[in-house]
Amino acid sequence: MIFNVNYTYDRRYFVDFSGKIEGSSKFGSNDRTAPFFSAGLGWNVHNENFLSSSNAINLLRFRFSYGTIGSQNFSSYQALTTYRYFGQENYKYWNGAYMLGMGNPDLSWQKTKQLNLGVETSLFNGLVRLNVDYYNKLTEDLLTDINLPTAGGFSSYKANVGEVRNRGIELDANVFLIRNSESHIMWSVGGNLAHNVNKILKISNALEFLNSELLDEAGPNPSFLYQEGQSMNTIFVVRSLGIDPATGNEIYIKRNGELTFEYDANDKVKCGDLKPTIEGNVNTNLTWKGFTLYMLFKYQFGAKAYNGTLASKVEGANPYRNADKRVLYDRWKEPGDHAKFRRIDDRTSPYQTTRLVFDNDLFTLSSVSLSYELPRDISQKFYADRVRLMLSTTDVFRLSTIKQERGTTYPFARTFNMSLNVTF
Repeated sequence: MIFNVNYTYDRRYFVDFSGKIEGSSKFGSNDRTAPFFSAGLGWNVHNENFLSSSNAINLLRFRFSYGTIGSQNFSSYQALTTYRYFGQENYKYWNGAYMLGMGNPDLSWQKTKQLNLGVETSLFNGLVRLNVDYYNKLTEDLLTDINLPTAGGFSSYKANVGEVRNRGIELDANVFLIRNSESHIMWSVGGNLAHNVNKILKISNALEFLNSELLDEAGPNPSFLYQEGQSMNTIFVVRSLGIDPATGNEIYIKRNGELTFEYDANDKVKCGDLKPTIEGNVNTNLTWKGFTLYMLFKYQFGAKAYNGTLASKVEGANPYRNADKRVLYDRWKEPGDHAKFRRIDDRTSPYQTTRLVFDNDLFTLSSVSLSYELPRDISQKFYADRVRLMLSTTDVFRLSTIKQERGTTYPFARTFNMSLNVTF
């Protein structure tokens, strides 16, 4: 069932409301339907009498909305306990079957309640445009995979595990630095900025059990423990004082501040967040006659990253095989060495510590394109409506506080493209 209602008064005030009841057989037999709705209010301030004659403000709109949505982003059979036949194998002419996956009859909708406040502006006949949005998003009955001991016969099952809140602000702006129709030149600069903070408000008993399992997990990447009051992207590792020059072993810092050579997963603490404090992009578009130059920059600041490549390809690598040169030159070899990495005869995977956690600030020129469109009178001589040639490239340069370990676990290529578009 779906219904919508909207009303506008005097082009100044508008209100809308919509609602629906959704059901899906993807969910458990105990909870397959859920109601969802949304409501919005708006005020076109630029249509008020005190601004209708303004030459500076062309658009000024305030928006408010609140609504709920549901998510069912998983396979259709994951709420059901499923079996598979053994095939050609049988016992006394009876076919056998084994459990393929554990179902969950209580699996229900992931529900998100979201509040939005926004302002839209357009100034000086469109020369300046600025939009600001604030949102507060609460996700209940969060859907995720719960890992299980492998002795159970399968590795995970889908469950509702808790509540997460996201709050943030987004800014979007565009400014025409030059807009001259007589000289056929236009130059605009735009971009956006986003700031988001997420916090786990509640976790289920199943997720608490998963945390205890993750505490004992070792490997090249850190465990992302799910703790109430923390971000879902918080990095939890043990604090490190670095490599001991006398022994080549790593020095760990316990929760009480004591130094030790013995690693204890219970000493893991919050040491950063994968998500940046701010992120966004900046773009510029320059048009002159038939030429168009477009550039897109991307940035992020305030993020942390655990360099899993150093853990697996340097400290966890065998120096007698094909390996990164840092395996031989940057590791501890004899007493007195001040090295970045543990002694060279230790081939075990390093424990997850702050030694391999780095700031992940980034600024890149993501893409550049240059195009030229033939004048219409020339293209028509070729019986074409439009003829356009474009050259483009990606990932032109990269400035970062952490070296990107490219090519060690996945292919990387800088691309160059040339295209010819003809419209008849």
